Amino acid sequence: MLKNILKNNKGVTLLEMIVSVAIFSEVMLSTMGIFQIVIEGQRNAVASQNIQESMRYAFETMAKEIRTAVASNYDCESLFGSPPAATNKVFNTTINSEGDILYFKNKEGVCVAYYLEDETLKITRGVNTASTVPAKIKITNLSFKISDDLIGAFHSQQPLVTMKMDIEAAGKAMHKQAMKMQTTVSSRYYE
Repeated sequence: MLKNILKNNKGVTLLEMIVSVAIFSEVMLSTMGIFQIVIEGQRNAVASQNIQESMRYAFETMAKEIRTAVASNYDCESLFGSPPAATNKVFNTTINSEGDILYFKNKEGVCVAYYLEDETLKITRGVNTASTVPAKIKITNLSFKISDDLIGAFHSQQPLVTMKMDIEAAGKAMHKQAMKMQTTVSSRYYE
């Protein structure tokens, strides 16, 4: 009886072992590939969310100041050294090497300018300059479109500014998220 048990007891052959290891390896590799794709998607979503939150804060900060802008006429021309020609009552623009500059007078009577410097959005209030976005965000192609009355003209339209920019998260190339953002803000200024 012991001889029958030993004869009928077949073991696992080397070929069966190699085939099962190969199948197991394929299943594990495909599972790891799917897991890696999910992780990369999550990182990209988090990067996009961080950009949007940072820019939402910057836009809100700018919008509050733009909404309460007052007539500046020619008052803020000296903010840039060589004065640009102011043509509008409330909002005016000029151009530097990196894009548009928006300048106006805020409710405290301080001249304010928004512009790009080294791919960072800068705000100058009088003589003080600050950045509004984290260093991990690069901004390019900043442009301002203004709808405003000319200096000395009858008040016929509500002053407004449309801000548009390209934004990208700095970091590894595979985690960079690029997007375009735009918003329009009208001033509460009335004559």
